[in-house]
Amino acid sequence: MAHLKNVKVFIEELVNTFPEIRDEVFEEDYQGVLTWQIGCFERFTQKAVNNNDLATVKRCLDFVELNMNAVQFKIENSLVISYLGKLNFKENQNVEKSLPVSLKDIISELNNYYLSLSKDEKLNRFLKDLDS
Repeated sequence: MAHLKNVKVFIEELVNTFPEIRDEVFEEDYQGVLTWQIGCFERFTQKAVNNNDLATVKRCLDFVELNMNAVQFKIENSLVISYLGKLNFKENQNVEKSLPVSLKDIISELNNYYLSLSKDEKLNRFLKDLDS
């Protein structure tokens, strides 16, 4: 079994790859709170999506795809829930179309899971409409 990256290694790689978010990731209040640190990365990516900065978006998504199966479970979980689960491509569907297949599949599975949580068909239709 391959050695999986721990939080310390992952965060160091994140800020070395994206020095633009180093200060925010290492902000005192975010220290030791992985989901908040991943949230910094999500906001950075979302800004690139909103600004149609395709080169930055590609760098971000390539980083996530590269790390998805190379990190400890809690990091992978945070990447799925706090990163992929929060990105919004509605304003830039070109970016959504360019997502790597593996990440599209994860987002689709996550959306299907959220839809399955509710037995309220009206709510499910509403949530599905939001996603389309």
